[in-house]
Amino acid sequence: EEVRALFMQFEAMAKKLNELQSRVEKITSQSDDMIKQNKQRFERVQGHFQRQNEMIQSSTNDVNQRMAQIVSRVNERKVEDGVIKEMVERHAHVVQSFEVRMQQMQRLMSEQELQLINARAELKEALQELSKLKKY
Repeated sequence: EEVRALFMQFEAMAKKLNELQSRVEKITSQSDDMIKQNKQRFERVQGHFQRQNEMIQSSTNDVNQRMAQIVSRVNERKVEDGVIKEMVERHAHVVQSFEVRMQQMQRLMSEQELQLINARAELKEALQELSKLKKY
């Protein structure tokens, strides 16, 4: 009877062991499924982050290019403004030089006009004296 009781206990333990084994297999299977799902989720998230990173890099490159273009345009305008300013200054200098020469020419013309008037007056005087001398 003791052997029978032992045998029954052995069978009960074997059943419990089988149940435990099936539970372990079920838990192992579930954990494997969860690991696969988590791995897939991780890969999706990783892909999403990678795409986001690429988009950020692309946007950064685009912004850098636009900034370089703007800086280039600003520099070109500065150069053009400098050239225009220099041209305006040269023009002002030319105009000023022209005005000075014009004033000099007007003075010269006034002086020559006075000389001409004086010369005419002297010529008239000389003609009058000649006519007086002719009469004698």
